[in-house]
This record gives sequence, C-alpha cells and structure tokens, in this order.
Amino acid sequence: MTDTRDGKHRLADALTRVVAREGITGVSVRAVAAEAGVSGGTVQHYFPTRAEMIRYAMEWTSTQVEKRLVDIPRWGEVREWTGRILLDLLPLSADRRREHAVWLAFVAHADTDPLLADLKRQTSIKLHELYSGVIRARRGLPVHTEKSTAVVDHDFDADAVLLQSVVDGLSLHLADLELDEAARVGPKLLDRYLALAVDSIDGPTYGSPGGGWVHSVRNSPDR
Repeated sequence: MTDTRDGKHRLADALTRVVAREGITGVSVRAVAAEAGVSGGTVQHYFPTRAEMIRYAMEWTSTQVEKRLVDIPRWGEVREWTGRILLDLLPLSADRRREHAVWLAFVAHADTDPLLADLKRQTSIKLHELYSGVIRARRGLPVHTEKSTAVVDHDFDADAVLLQSVVDGLSLHLADLELDEAARVGPKLLDRYLALAVDSIDGPTYGSPGGGWVHSVRNSPDR
C-alpha cells in the first residue's frame, strides 16, 4: 500500500512539473514517464488513463497545500500567524509560483471533467472556511459560530468571499511580476487590504481558534 501511494505521489509530482512547463495539453504517459524517470508501463500501471492521472495530480496538489497550511503554528500573535497563512497562498517564491500556475491549469481543465469540477468545488469550500476563520480570528471571535449566535453587524460569509477574491486577484498580479518584486510588494499589499477591510474591528491580540484548515492542535506550543 505504501509503495503504491509513494509511486502515485512521485508521478503526480512529475505531472505537475510537466503542467508548469507545457500546460495540461503537454500531459501524456510518455511525458510524465520521462519526467519521473520511469517507463510508460509504470505510469499506466498506476494510472490506466490520462484522465485518472490528471485527477489524482489535482487532488494531490490540493492535499499538499492543505497539509502545509495545517502545519503553520496557530499560537501567539493572531495577526502574525493568520498573515503567514495568507502569505503562504501567494506566489512569492519559485515553488509557490509553480504551484499557482499548475492549479490554474487544473481549474481551467475542470470544465471538461465532472470529477475535477467536484474537486474544484470541494477545495473552494475549504478555502472559504479558511478565509472565514482567518477573519473571525483577526476580529477576536470564535471560528465556528452558529448563525443564531453570530455577530449580526458583520456578514462573515461575504467578507470571506471578498478576502478570497483579493487573494486570488493579488496572486494573479504577483505572478506577472519578477519574483523578487513580488516577494517585496506582496506582503505589503496584503497587509494594506487586511488593515482596511478585515482589521477594522479590534479584537484580542493573542489566541488560537479551532476547526478546519485554520486550526491544528499539532502546532500548540506544548506539543
């Protein structure tokens, strides 16, 4: 089981490198095999069809991002660790830029495959929960609040959609810049938006919320 999983992960990683260079149209058994340094038969052993290979690679990419976000410590100064979560989603390094380009290619291709479209929707839901949790944490509120007890002065769902739109748009903008310039201006632009639209209500400076991508008990200082 472990060997099968590792083999699939290796091929998924190779596929993302192909997509980063050539787009989805460049994905083939031969191209992925050459990138991974294996035979075409090995690729077909794990993935009988091209569609299965692409689906697995998209899911693997989403899972890698989720694991990375979960591993970010969530204790101490709230605006610092929530800021680190958001910055991790921006293409501020060569690896994040490649990941961003690959994900955009997967998302565009999802229109041709119902299973990819479903994975896209699931990922979007998780991200919405993440952004909503970040907003609540920065405002000193519980991450998960029943609608009946929610603070009525603020529409957190709408705020989460706006934050996601800003991160998506900022990512597209930064991807067009030279890498060093993107790394320089990206954090400043994100901080400016957060100060104007998210941090307008003062909350506790320290704390750690629970649930979803926003929380990870593995990262408490006592563990």
